[in-house]
Amino acid sequence: MKVTNYKLYILFIIILSNIGFGQSIAFQSISDKSNNSKGYVLYVFAKKTELMIDFNKADGLSNGTRFDVFRTNVPDMNEPVKLGEIDVIKVGKKMSKAKVTMITSSLKIERGDRVFTHPITIITDETWISHTAPEKGWKSEYTLPKQRDWAKCEVVNRLTDKPAVRQLVEDTDAKPIWHPSVTSLSEDIFFRKVFQINANIRDATLSIICGGRANIFLNDIWIDEIKEPKKEELKDWPKIESFRVISFLRQGKNVVAIQVFRDQKSIVPPALLVAINVHTNIR
Repeated sequence: MKVTNYKLYILFIIILSNIGFGQSIAFQSISDKSNNSKGYVLYVFAKKTELMIDFNKADGLSNGTRFDVFRTNVPDMNEPVKLGEIDVIKVGKKMSKAKVTMITSSLKIERGDRVFTHPITIITDETWISHTAPEKGWKSEYTLPKQRDWAKCEVVNRLTDKPAVRQLVEDTDAKPIWHPSVTSLSEDIFFRKVFQINANIRDATLSIICGGRANIFLNDIWIDEIKEPKKEELKDWPKIESFRVISFLRQGKNVVAIQVFRDQKSIVPPALLVAINVHTNIR
């Protein structure tokens, strides 16, 4: 072994020892990477199931943080290709270790690929609660005095044959929900969900399909109204309606609340689908 290569090898072992990872690593060269930039794969372990990223403790990183891995320079592709998803398993002072939890491309993750925080998605499912006569504060309070009177929502199969519904379900895993009472099919229903965001919010979009006219609230602030379609519009109904909601969310606890108006004259099936996609930054 040449002296120069031997010194590089010793330096490499010292770096690994300082952060507590003593496994063999397969790595490749990377070009045009700024020393001040962040969000890169630094090393890929030999088995390709674990890797090192340049985010560290100083960035506010914690175990369990999920990242998406992209390659930005794939030949004949006009946009980055998502290679997979990784979860942080050990945070270091200079770099951190992550394991591959999902593979989404035939391309192998390599040193130099980009990592971005995985979007936080809040979707309609059985954890949402609903009521026909809500109490004061239902749009803003994290816990309600009479929360026991609220019913857990049921997942329903209404609208699942509609292309827009299938698209929202496939893209986000959102489920069509409704209040469990039979009489709720023709009366106003109030839905709510408390959720947590433990990161700096970079962007956020709320997408919704609703079986009836509805008002949307985030943290007691009115976002917009969903119109019930007219008879002549039923052929093209439903459509996914989306709203940028970054200015209505906050780091920590949040409340999404939706009031759906229905009566005996309602002409669309009762169902609610919501997906809030939140993009975050480490710092």
